[in-house]
Amino acid sequence: MVKPMKTKLLLLLVILPFCHQIYSQDNQDINDEMDEIIDNIIAIDDEDLLDILDDLNKYQILFASVDFSDKTYFLGRDIGIDQYNIATQLMYENSNGIFIGISGNYYSKFNPNWDLTVISAGYGKSFGKLASIRAELGYSRYIFSNSSSNDFENSIDLSVDISTKDGSFGSSINTSYLFGGKTGWQSSVSVYGDIKLFDLNSAKGSKVTFGPDISFIFGSENIDTSRIDNLGIDIPFINRIVESFETFSLRNIQLQLPITLEFNDLHIEAGYNISFPKAFEFENEIDNTSFFNLGLSYIFDLK
Repeated sequence: MVKPMKTKLLLLLVILPFCHQIYSQDNQDINDEMDEIIDNIIAIDDEDLLDILDDLNKYQILFASVDFSDKTYFLGRDIGIDQYNIATQLMYENSNGIFIGISGNYYSKFNPNWDLTVISAGYGKSFGKLASIRAELGYSRYIFSNSSSNDFENSIDLSVDISTKDGSFGSSINTSYLFGGKTGWQSSVSVYGDIKLFDLNSAKGSKVTFGPDISFIFGSENIDTSRIDNLGIDIPFINRIVESFETFSLRNIQLQLPITLEFNDLHIEAGYNISFPKAFEFENEIDNTSFFNLGLSYIFDLK
């Protein structure tokens, strides 16, 4: 039930816009108009008011995106294949916290080119007074086009995002438990900003923003050594590789520097990305890598 004080405040908020108009009329008109406004408000009971407020907070959205990268690296590492890649995503979310989506990756030099499809579903909850906090728990199913790539077929994913109320600064923690033929962990800690550079059309919500993001990526994965063949590598060296990958450690630091044009629900992004991959104990220092990306996303309001 709405408390009496809240009801009075709502009543005052409705009446205030009419004050100037009412003041210019004579006393009888004032009394008649005030009575009519109050009668209409009183006709709305507390449950109706709660239903109205609840409806305002309900939403259903469909998020679609496509992102092109001119070079392909894995954990920031150059694997010796000069190729571009395209990542796509389609995600549904509603105000009850339910989300479900599908995403995939295309690589220009892989065979087959469409390498991976991921189906995800889960639940998210937003809360917080002094800051905006979002926590999500989900499950992902990995479907590889190459049937031999089945070490990690599933993951349980947990993410927590904390940001200022206006979203101008925040941090997120993501962790995934990977399982299937093998098991492992992947985690990341990110710090990001969302800085408005200038307005294109403030009346229509069009603007240009800069969203720097630095991520620290950790992981531990088991390796199926049966897939390493005809390489002429002795077993002790392979064992060192396996042990290094199984140890949970920092794998890569990635700095993202995107500029985004926001036209209400349409976002166009162009970014420059730098990776600082960490060498394993059996490696010499490895080179930093960088690439450009161009992304397009749109939010469809389904309500």
